[in-house]
Amino acid sequence: MANKSKKKKFNYKRFFKFLLFLVCFILIVYYFSTRHIKNIIVKGNVLLTDETIIETAGIENYPKFIKPLSSTIEKRIKTLDLVKSVTVKKRLNYQVIIEIEEYKVLFKMRSTGEYILSKDKKVKDLDIIVPTLVNYVPEDTLNKMITKFESIDNEVLQKVSEIEYSPTNYDSERFILYMNDENMVYITLNKAKEFNKYNQIKTKLGNNKGILYLDSGNYFEIKN
Repeated sequence: MANKSKKKKFNYKRFFKFLLFLVCFILIVYYFSTRHIKNIIVKGNVLLTDETIIETAGIENYPKFIKPLSSTIEKRIKTLDLVKSVTVKKRLNYQVIIEIEEYKVLFKMRSTGEYILSKDKKVKDLDIIVPTLVNYVPEDTLNKMITKFESIDNEVLQKVSEIEYSPTNYDSERFILYMNDENMVYITLNKAKEFNKYNQIKTKLGNNKGILYLDSGNYFEIKN
């Protein structure tokens, strides 16, 4: 006689375990779907305010935690001209962490009203105080200027009031920097990074005012 195949018994124990897991999963999802954001932390921003970033993200009213998605918040924040990159992380304690990397604002062009950012990005309508480029600069020199000014620390760059293009027969890339402290700095683009030493030099000079020559010689001429 041929062997009859045995019927498998329904495993009630395994079924109820699965059912219990499914119910728990649904309850957890439902619980998180009804909870709202409790805390928003913004990091890395200098020029943009927390309020501007949070409002642009569309979470100023602390919506439900699972909505909007992190990717949606990132996409909204990237519409801000000063935002170079953004990462949004959500924590299980209903906390949203927004990490911002801003473009560096190098100077404003008086002729066009444009703000020149790092990576040669140009924007208008910013409400910030930055150095103003007061006169015309040939395009090739301007492009090099942007690249070289990216190497200048923000803390030092913010001490500059105006920038004047002042070429000579010997140096077509010379500029005059008019400082907020009434000093002047002559600089050539190939030595732009030397300008980062300005604070150290100024400390040694005390209250003396004058002209710092970083285009040649690296010396300070005290005003009478």
